[in-house]
Amino acid sequence: MKLINLVSMLLLTTAASAAVATTTIYSWTDDNGVVHFSDTPDTLQASTVELSVTEVQHNIQATEVNITQADNVELISITTEAEPSLPAATISLLAPVHQQTIRSNDGDIKVRAVSNRKLNKKLQAQLVIDGKVNGTPQTELTWQLTNIDRGSHQIQIQLLNNGKILASSESITVYLHRVSQARPKNSPIQPR
Repeated sequence: MKLINLVSMLLLTTAASAAVATTTIYSWTDDNGVVHFSDTPDTLQASTVELSVTEVQHNIQATEVNITQADNVELISITTEAEPSLPAATISLLAPVHQQTIRSNDGDIKVRAVSNRKLNKKLQAQLVIDGKVNGTPQTELTWQLTNIDRGSHQIQIQLLNNGKILASSESITVYLHRVSQARPKNSPIQPR
C-alpha cells in the first residue's frame, strides 16, 4: 500500500509538471525496506518502472492504479474518470429584440435574458444600457427599466463571475417612443 501511495504521488506529480508522453524511472528497495525511485539506475538491484501518461485532466473524480510485474519491469497503468467539462458560459437577450420599436409613454422597457448557467451569489448578471451599468448585479434574468428617455438605446447583458465578466450578450438597439416631454402627460390636444 505504501508503494502504491508513493507511486501515485510520483505519477501525479510527473503528469502535472511535464507534458512527457512516456517516462522511464527506476525503483529499488534498500536494506531498511524503503522503496526508492530515480530517473537513473543507482544500484544493480534497480528495476525499471515505465510510466505512460496518455492524458491529463483537471477534474479527476476517481483514480485506479494497476501494477503488474514481468521480467524485472513493473508496468503501472492509471485509469481516471473525469467530470465532463462545462461548455463555455453564454448569455443572450430574449426581449426586446434588435431594432424593436417600443411605445411606452412612461418610458418602460422590460428586458429578459437567458443563460446556460444557473445564477447564484458568485455568478450574477448585470444590464448595460448605452454603455453604462444599470443597477447592481443580480441573480434574476429580468429587468424593468422605467423613465427611460425616448430615442435609441443600446442594451447588453453581462454574465459576471465574482465581479469579472465571464460572458456578454450581443448588444442590441431598441427605439423608445413616448409622448413629448414638453407637453404635460395628460393634457388633451387642442384642435386648431
